[in-house]
Amino acid sequence: MGIFYTPIELVVNMLMLLIAGFFLLTEIKQVPWKKWQAPTAFSAWCASIIVLTLLWRMHVRVQPDLSLHLLGVAMFALMFGRALTCIGAAMSVVVYTAEFDGLWINLGTNIVVLAVIPAVLSDVILKKTERYLPSHMFVYLFGNGFFGAFAVNAATGLCALFVHSLLLPRFAITNDAYAYMLLLAWGEAFLTGFLITIFVVYKPAWVFTFDDQRYLRGK
Repeated sequence: MGIFYTPIELVVNMLMLLIAGFFLLTEIKQVPWKKWQAPTAFSAWCASIIVLTLLWRMHVRVQPDLSLHLLGVAMFALMFGRALTCIGAAMSVVVYTAEFDGLWINLGTNIVVLAVIPAVLSDVILKKTERYLPSHMFVYLFGNGFFGAFAVNAATGLCALFVHSLLLPRFAITNDAYAYMLLLAWGEAFLTGFLITIFVVYKPAWVFTFDDQRYLRGK
């Protein structure tokens, strides 16, 4: 849902690039290096960057430079946390731009929309559920894996459509685009909840946001 092929005003792009750079530099300091050193964790993170790029490529075009596709960033955020998601999703934007001949001038805007916003939203939802809801495994799986993923995907999709209509007003967005985006977010939420459950059970080293001490100890 990024804007990869239609030029955006230079001033807007420079501002977005500064915002993206600020967040990325901040998040580098927050990388959980110890968790990253767990067996296969780094490999899973690298593979997720590639998967994210391919997900964005499997899209349905709605109108010029506006496509609907699975986002995948909510899943990424649950697996690796906010810092590594910001960095990893930003790398996916760079790879997508390079591999599919996108406009480098739009890089900052796409990083903010496809990496920073969903990563921050997912982190906020995770912290709110930890603070206000019981520390139970099913609260994590359903509250974050399903409902949280839907909220992140829907909010990111709406933000992407808003940015598109704001920066490219000559391409009017139809109401159908909003409806299909929300349906797609709902379907992706089911997929995210299903996969995060499997990873928590069989590959817990890949799910940095799942805390055994919080959700399993004494249960």
